[in-house]
Amino acid sequence: MNAHDSERIKGMLEDIGLGEAPSREDADVIVFNTCTIREKPDTKFAAYIGDAIAQKRRSPDTVIAVGGCYAEAQRERLFSLYPEVDVAFGPGSIPHLGDWIEAGGHAVPRGRFGSHDSFAAELPAHRERRFQAWVQVSMGCNSKCAYCIVPAVRGREQSRRPGEIVAEVTALARDGVREVTLLGQNVNSWGRDLAPGLRTEFGALLRACESELSAATAVTLTLGLTRMNVC
Repeated sequence: MNAHDSERIKGMLEDIGLGEAPSREDADVIVFNTCTIREKPDTKFAAYIGDAIAQKRRSPDTVIAVGGCYAEAQRERLFSLYPEVDVAFGPGSIPHLGDWIEAGGHAVPRGRFGSHDSFAAELPAHRERRFQAWVQVSMGCNSKCAYCIVPAVRGREQSRRPGEIVAEVTALARDGVREVTLLGQNVNSWGRDLAPGLRTEFGALLRACESELSAATAVTLTLGLTRMNVC
């Protein structure tokens, strides 16, 4: 899910005119998409943000944006922990990032956190692999596991409409994609929160996706699933 979000962030920023820099030192805008499921990602982020802050001190016009699950978890104190951060956004705020960073690398005043009301899947994507793609079918989780922070940082479970999912798979198949991974914190419960007229058995969704891929490529294709793919 984190890799999928990163591809959407890249695609969205490219859509507003920001290209990927050859190295962090050459970047006008530095964007972190964080995880916080374990202590190790937090420790790694602390090291990376330290390097970015040092760069910003050398080049004050550098924009630092921090997103993802760590940003959501620390939303009440992120700017006090790291005053050099210009923009912060949680997983539910990715669609707003383009509004918070202007083309050309200038940050709008202090980004805010949005609600979990739209799918990052609706944004343009910068796919890392030509023949493979992530397709988001749900976001959030309704479980209350004592060891897991996902419900707190990604919100309650929301299912994407089947027609939207199949339409995205169809477009990807036409673009030459041969392997699709359906993403969700718990894909087994996909569709339970949809209105009665939209509810579809998960097996039917799989068959519809496989049909679109097979029709476009005329080969046997792999359909991957994530049962628990957090942050």
